[in-house]
Amino acid sequence: MTYVVTDSNADLSPELIRELGIDAVASTYVLFGERSFRSTELPIDEFYRLLKTDPNFPKTSQPSVGDFEEIYQRFKGGEVISIHISRDLSGTYASAEAAMKLMGGDPAITLVDTRMVSAGMALLVAEGARMAKAGARPADIKAHIESLIPRTRLHFVLETLENLHRGGRIGGAQALIGNVLQMKPILTIRDGRVEPLERVRTFGKAVARLKEIALRDLQASKDPKVFFLHAAAPQLAADVAGEISAQLGIQSPVILEVGPTIATHAGPGAVGVAYIV
Repeated sequence: MTYVVTDSNADLSPELIRELGIDAVASTYVLFGERSFRSTELPIDEFYRLLKTDPNFPKTSQPSVGDFEEIYQRFKGGEVISIHISRDLSGTYASAEAAMKLMGGDPAITLVDTRMVSAGMALLVAEGARMAKAGARPADIKAHIESLIPRTRLHFVLETLENLHRGGRIGGAQALIGNVLQMKPILTIRDGRVEPLERVRTFGKAVARLKEIALRDLQASKDPKVFFLHAAAPQLAADVAGEISAQLGIQSPVILEVGPTIATHAGPGAVGVAYIV
């Protein structure tokens, strides 16, 4: 049997985790000063309350080596496919790798760096979970996911770049900080890092352009695989998902609300779309 492990940076809802048959989710941590919370146990409404009221700007931390070792020990005797956030955005993959080495480099554990985060990562985790449920072996699942990585897109718009900048995850978008025109860039994940895609003057125009880009890329797809995301912007995400889904013939769009870890870096108001071309 192949067990599927991922981490909370995929922002999968408990319902999707059950539906996909994911066996374990390693939780990241969010820290407000001396207080540490597992992101999977910190309600998102409480996170935003703390973001407004706590004098400490939150910091985030990857799952520990011990967290992964506990998970892998739980599935000893079976095979594990462990699918994670880009190693350039988090130390999560390094923790998983260290745990595997502590267990003697267990050949039954196969690690995958999706080079993605949030909804983009979630799409790849979903692909892997469906294969595992169908009886595929970890090596075949890893090969399939890695073949999809160059075709996976995650584009998003933020209300502000401040959180991304303060959290140290801004990557190639650093050059946009302090832009005197206060443009609202469309950002993307490229080669595992946050990079600017296009510069747009206003947030509304950036969201409109986001929809145009996704529809342009997916217009010829016969089986579009698309996930949407938001941070404290459910109505905006529903509008974006509704418009894109209507044109692509998607009946029940998947909209993910980002958890505390991703929200720390994205800030409230973010909206995005992930898809496989």
